[in-house]
Amino acid sequence: MTYRLGPWVRLEGVSFKQLPPGGKAPTIPSFVTSLLAESIPFIDGVAPKSGGATTWKVKGTPRAFPSSAAPVHLYEWTVPGKDLDQVEGMSQFSADRKDEYWCCRRSTHRNVAEKNTASWNEFVHNFKDRHAESEKAFTPTVIAARQALKWDTEGIEVEVSGERWRNISIAVEEMTHKINPKPLKNRTFPVVQLTADLAGTEEFLVVSIPLTDFDHSPYSEFTKDKSLVVAAYASVERVRVLPSNGDVEWIMATASNAKGVLPQWMQNLAVPSAIAKDVEFFMSWVPRQRESINKPTPISKTGDAPPPISKD
Repeated sequence: MTYRLGPWVRLEGVSFKQLPPGGKAPTIPSFVTSLLAESIPFIDGVAPKSGGATTWKVKGTPRAFPSSAAPVHLYEWTVPGKDLDQVEGMSQFSADRKDEYWCCRRSTHRNVAEKNTASWNEFVHNFKDRHAESEKAFTPTVIAARQALKWDTEGIEVEVSGERWRNISIAVEEMTHKINPKPLKNRTFPVVQLTADLAGTEEFLVVSIPLTDFDHSPYSEFTKDKSLVVAAYASVERVRVLPSNGDVEWIMATASNAKGVLPQWMQNLAVPSAIAKDVEFFMSWVPRQRESINKPTPISKTGDAPPPISKD
């Protein structure tokens, strides 16, 4: 599948006004289709399902971490600013448009709920169903997260390149990250986030796109906080069970701009290590989540039976 640059999955972001109206808007399917049509071939280029070679540039040697049995492979892709100028649907030509640097990680994990790995159900629970909530829980730099808005997507399915995508969710998430050293201000990242799974398979995508003007929305909170710098990131995440061996493949590609006084070239140098470390953070955190889910509920002093434990 050949990837063509599109106007949606870009670090430049989109206006809040470009999103579908609230409720079960008739424009939701076309919005979802547009995002998936860009995201699917883009992320597939990292590790093509066809079995072909990656279209991304391999970056260094795989990283190893104590809490992950799987090595983390890194890739990069730079989109020249002049190419972005040619993308139909983006803002008008900009003489000073910067190149867009994307960095990606890929790891494959044994599909079991054991130490140093995680099961498919755990990936679904934490990244498909509770992405922002889980990221806040296992990422040390995330200090706040809130869902500002959610669309009614019940029953909506779309077809992209002959494949059916379902169980769709669309929400606006605001997340605040701690930035060191001081006196640098903390950053907040407003994004519209799409999740969807591929019918008939064990595979899902998470697509996040920055919002350029969410501070003008009545639904915003963190972006109105003057103590924070409004930054941007775009990302595409694909998680699937490999048909060859049943392992879970976890791929995440991102482009980011922390804004403020930090030079972009300096930020780009830090991204590969930061996204690789996220695998370590998750794999060291998920055993604690298992313990909390499976921990028996104490019987009350009145002798009442404990409520059933939810494992959804």
